[in-house]
Order: sequence, then structure tokens, then C-alpha cells
Amino acid sequence: MGEIRQASFTDLPFGVSRAGYDRRMSATHWRLGFGILGICLALQARAEGQVAIGGDRGYLLGASVVSANGHIGSGVTRYDIKPLWAFQLGPFRVSRSRANSLMRAGREQLETGVSAEFDVFSDWRLGASLRLDNGRSFDGDPEFSGLPDVRSTLRGRVSTGRSFGERWNWSLSLDQDLLGRGGGARLNTGVNYRYPVSQRTNLDFSVGGGWGDARYQRTIYGISTEAAQATGREPYRLGSGWETLRVGAHFETALSTHWVVFGGLDLSRVLGSTARSPLVGRLVTHGLGVGVAYRSK
Repeated sequence: MGEIRQASFTDLPFGVSRAGYDRRMSATHWRLGFGILGICLALQARAEGQVAIGGDRGYLLGASVVSANGHIGSGVTRYDIKPLWAFQLGPFRVSRSRANSLMRAGREQLETGVSAEFDVFSDWRLGASLRLDNGRSFDGDPEFSGLPDVRSTLRGRVSTGRSFGERWNWSLSLDQDLLGRGGGARLNTGVNYRYPVSQRTNLDFSVGGGWGDARYQRTIYGISTEAAQATGREPYRLGSGWETLRVGAHFETALSTHWVVFGGLDLSRVLGSTARSPLVGRLVTHGLGVGVAYRSK
């Protein structure tokens, strides 16, 4: 019989460190796992004819005015006009921001990005999506000038959720950096309560939290030894843990078959070692916005 040999550090390619090898293998395993899951979901949906991908067909176009600040950096409040859209691209729904949730009355929370959804059991839902993460830059923020940017990347997400009656909904999602750009993995979970004010108007109240693995936490909230030496700062290294606690309140009102107004307030609070990061300029942040959208049906 052939000899079974455990790989050792000397088996690694020349010039590759153990830490670098572990990170590369971890990223490979994540990408492989997401790929296999996506293929299995697609084959299952095709075989069973249960594809409910992206929700109703049609399109939605809209925009919102948003006042928001962030945890990282100086925490300056910014005012922006943000477009949103949703449309069908073959069997897939392509959307931005909360456009998917405005496509139909009595909606369920759907994935943004390029997404697919599958019915698993009567009360459970399983989804998969691709999302673009825009990264981060400290350009224009003199307090943190010289620290490295976080590159944009593509994230793959799988999610599940369960309804409890007509008003309560629980969701759980896991997303992973697919391009190996330091994005790591994030886990998000939350509970939403919907109060129907009328047939045209809904209020949503939510509470949730976010967790990040060590790679994600160090990329977003850490200062590496190299960056510390280049900028004269103290290095800051942290491990995996809970990142944020979030609460939100939103509304939507259908003015007619085609026109919808919407808005809401979100609050976020960083936790634990994340809150102690020297990059965090504001522990509690807000996002306040209101907008209007047109839907084709």
C-alpha cells in the first residue's frame, strides 16, 4: 500500500509562508463551497421546477435622498442621492439597494445583487446572490491619510429565513469574498416585524447583528504592522467576533399601481474589539432616507 504522508511546512512552494498558504487554502475552500452550493441549488430547482427566482417579473426605477455616516474614519455625515433599480435578466433578478422589496405589496425581503431564490419548505426560504463590495478609501480624510485602501471585491452570499405567522420573519445570511482581496466572511442575522397600517402602507421594525471572521475584521478594523510603520501609528490586530448591532424602522406606501414612496431610519452600534479599533471614529451611526420609485406592474 502507498504511504500516507502528512503535509509539512517544507512541502509548501518556495517563498510561500505557512500563514500565506493557510489563507490561500481557506479562500479556495470558501470559493469551492459556494460554487458547489450554487450548482446544487440550480440543479435542484431545474429538476423540481420550483424556481422562484428574483420575484415578480418587470422592472423598478427610483431614487432616494439619504443622510448617513459611517463607523470608519472621521464619521462625517454625508448627504447623497442614491439610485435604485430592479429588473429581470433572463431567470435572474438584478437589483440595487431595497428595490426588490418594493416590487410588490406584501413583499418578502429578497437578496440584492444578482440573486436566485428557492422554496425549501413551506415556511423556509433559501437564497443565493452575488454582491459587489465597493471597498474603502481614506482619500480626503486627513486624520487617516496614508493607511491602505480596501479594494473592491465580489461577494457570494447564501441566505435562509423563516416566517413566524404573518408579521414576524427571521433571516440568516453568510457571505464570502470570492476574489481573495481580504474581505473574509461575514454572518448577519436579524428579526423583522411588519405592521400593516393599511392595504397600501406597511411599517417594518427590525433588529439584527453582524459577525465577521478574523480576516474580515483585520482588513476593515485592523492596522497591520506594515501600515503602522508607514504611518507612525500603533498596530491593531483583532480576531473574529461580533461587529455590529443594528435596529431599523422603515415604511412604504403604494400611491398607485406604479408609484411607491418609501423611507426609514437605521442605527448601528459597533461592538467589542471592533469598537476599540483606532479606525472607528463613531460608535453609533445612522442612515436616514426617503425616496420614490416607479414599478412596471
